[in-house]
Amino acid sequence: MAVQYRASKYLEGIGDTGIGTDNHFGEVNLQEVQKVCNTMVSDICRVYGCDDPEKLLPEALIKTNVVKAQMAEWLFTAIDLLNHCCLPLMSSARTTIEQLQEEKINDQRTIIELQEKLISKKDENLGLVSQTVEKELKSYSSALQQSCSTALSPTNIATAVKKIVKEEDRTKEVVVFGVDEEAGECVTTKISGILQQLDEKPRITGCRRIGQTVTDGSAKRPIIFSVKSTDVVYQILRKAKRLKDIEGFKTVYISPNRTLDERISRQKLVNELKERRLGDPSGRYFIRRGEIVKADN
Repeated sequence: MAVQYRASKYLEGIGDTGIGTDNHFGEVNLQEVQKVCNTMVSDICRVYGCDDPEKLLPEALIKTNVVKAQMAEWLFTAIDLLNHCCLPLMSSARTTIEQLQEEKINDQRTIIELQEKLISKKDENLGLVSQTVEKELKSYSSALQQSCSTALSPTNIATAVKKIVKEEDRTKEVVVFGVDEEAGECVTTKISGILQQLDEKPRITGCRRIGQTVTDGSAKRPIIFSVKSTDVVYQILRKAKRLKDIEGFKTVYISPNRTLDERISRQKLVNELKERRLGDPSGRYFIRRGEIVKADN
């Protein structure tokens, strides 16, 4: 007689309500199925005296002392799990995968269409930009040709070169104030004598008085002289302040050959320096790098 048996011992936690069908198989159901499988395999291993489920081979399962009812219970449980869990879940998974593949294909088709539209739009914008750039370049080229033809005229080039040469010469020149002016004087000799007080003996390449001559001889026109390099100018200017402590040269003042704008700026600084010294007699103020600085006490 065939065994009629409902494996309630293992499947009672799962129930009969279509496990594995839509809207019923979730994380909780998975945990229930795993619990059933673990319990049943553990019981089989215990009955057969096996410590490893991997060793439950067909030849090991042929054991005469295991009753048919027990074997039927295990077989029924396995079939129930297959029919109500594994097979429905595999079928559902296959359907889901097919849907996802179809969605992926549709998404890829949409992406391709969007890319084609984007490329078409870029080509259209590129054409507009190209036309605009070409137009602007033509306008700029026309204006540049007109500007260059004026800027590169021989007269303008000669003027620019003269200006550069003049600025270059200026950096190699020094101006000396407060030197007595006499008829028939040799200004080069006077400048050499002043520079000797500073332990400087440079080669003077040019030396002359500047400014208008005063007939009564009361004015002392500045003397401007040139040396071979800006380094020599810097060396002379660095030592120039020593003259105020040397008898006979205390009224002599040496400065670089400044432009008109530089002289105006310098005069403003000197005036401001005088005002600060009057307002703060105890402070030590001086000009450094175009700024008025107060020395630390």
